[in-house]
Amino acid sequence: MTRIPFRNLLAVALCAMLAACASTGTRVTTDSDAYKTMARSQQWWCSQFDSTCGCMLDDQKVTCALASTCVNTGSCKQGQ
Repeated sequence: MTRIPFRNLLAVALCAMLAACASTGTRVTTDSDAYKTMARSQQWWCSQFDSTCGCMLDDQKVTCALASTCVNTGSCKQGQ
C-alpha cells in the first residue's frame, strides 16, 4: 500500500475547502426552515463582526460558509 505524504493530503484538503466556499457577495434563496433559522441565528454575529458576513441568504447577512453549505447541500439556489 502506498502512503500519501501528509503535505499532499493537506494541500488537496485545502483546495477542496477553498473551492467549496461561496465568494463574498453571493446571494442565495431557500425554502428550508432550518437554513432560515440558521440565518436568523447569525444576525447578532453579523451585527458585531460585519466583515465576516459577506453573503446574503433571503436578504439577511450571513457568513459565506453558511451560504456555501446551503448551496452545496442543495437546500439553496443562487439568487440575483
